[in-house]
Amino acid sequence: MTKEGELALGFKLARINTEEFAIIEEAFDKKESSGLSTHVQFGYNFDKKAIAVNCKFQFKQKKKPFLIIAAQCIFEMEAKAWENLTDNGQNKITMPVGFASHLAMITVGTIRGILHEKTQNTEFNRFILPPVDLTRIIKEDIVLE
Repeated sequence: MTKEGELALGFKLARINTEEFAIIEEAFDKKESSGLSTHVQFGYNFDKKAIAVNCKFQFKQKKKPFLIIAAQCIFEMEAKAWENLTDNGQNKITMPVGFASHLAMITVGTIRGILHEKTQNTEFNRFILPPVDLTRIIKEDIVLE
């Protein structure tokens, strides 16, 4: 049986980058219902032992975005955790689905805060990122080469 500590991967949130933010007022109609599109992407820097999670959200009406936000969270891995993710020194990373989802959830929560701050004192502040079911997006281990 695996001990709980053996499953833990040590990391820290090292950097947050707001990649994109836009309010397109002319595309927004108070009377229309809104939808949301979600995009998640992973990357890594082998030399820095870091994993990047990029998320982008677009609030839309009639298939046109009126509120766009994208951000990136950089996670630095502890040496032992990095070894567990890499393939014997090859430039290949395999993130277990649960760990990938965990990093993505941290990124989504971070974006939720960025969105609140950037829309404060505007009519767009009422648009809050809802809970995102990442199991519908991240369905298997993430392999990056």
